[in-house]
Amino acid sequence: MLTIPDLTLLFMGIVFSLAIALIWMLYELEPKLARLRLRRDRVSRDRIA
Repeated sequence: MLTIPDLTLLFMGIVFSLAIALIWMLYELEPKLARLRLRRDRVSRDRIA
């Protein structure tokens, strides 16, 4: 059976892993989102002009 300190460390490890996964996902998605923003800005400028 796991003791309270063991469960705390396990929980902290899970939270830390999820935080790292979220940061990595945002790091990977950011260039794609920036390209989409540029494309959308270009389309909206073409419609205005």
